[in-house]
Amino acid sequence: MRASITFTQHGSGCSSLVEHSWNDRASSVNTHGSCILAWEHSDCSGTSHRISPSSHHHNHLSALGFNDEISSFQLCPQGGGSSLSDELSGVQRVAVDEHNKYRRRHGSPDIRGDDQELHRVAQHFADHLARNNLFDHSGNSKYGENLGAGGGPTKEEAVRSVIERWYDEEKTYDYNNPGSSGGHFTAVVWKATTHVGIGVAWNPRANWYVVVANYKPPGNFGGQYRENVLRPQ
Repeated sequence: MRASITFTQHGSGCSSLVEHSWNDRASSVNTHGSCILAWEHSDCSGTSHRISPSSHHHNHLSALGFNDEISSFQLCPQGGGSSLSDELSGVQRVAVDEHNKYRRRHGSPDIRGDDQELHRVAQHFADHLARNNLFDHSGNSKYGENLGAGGGPTKEEAVRSVIERWYDEEKTYDYNNPGSSGGHFTAVVWKATTHVGIGVAWNPRANWYVVVANYKPPGNFGGQYRENVLRPQ
């Protein structure tokens, strides 16, 4: 016998989902025509997965990879009538979703990933670094740039772990002395930035993925930290 339970979304924030007795029991989700982000942990933290009405995961949650347990959810961010990463795939979608997960904590608007030129610039530089066994910034002043290296079984997992490490700099960021530290973190959540491009390339000599993120418009400008890097909400 199948069982079901109904939850109503109020506002755009996260809603707590199933009580403990339902853990590991959800097999499908009826979003009633909406798109939701399902979270492995509560309060918009942990692993997240997008479930749209037409997606495979809508009817087959075991493919999500977190034991079918959905602890919280929120409506997908909207922009121009569709989700900001609906048209993206692979590392581009991961980059956008992971950035937005952290940006929302600081009251920054969702970043977009629909500038393919920005992705090409990031990928070209990632390929250059991996091919030549280098690890240094490009010096490109047109875009902001974060650089990282990570392992993992896939490019997507490498991107996710690198962005997490960039954001982890928030733990030591001094909001009373803005701009003094945490340049990777501040680039991730910089409020005025609207677009991100991502590049990933395997460096076999270093045995890691090189991850490059470019930002438009760039952040980390002196005198602008207070209005662009807000305390977590």
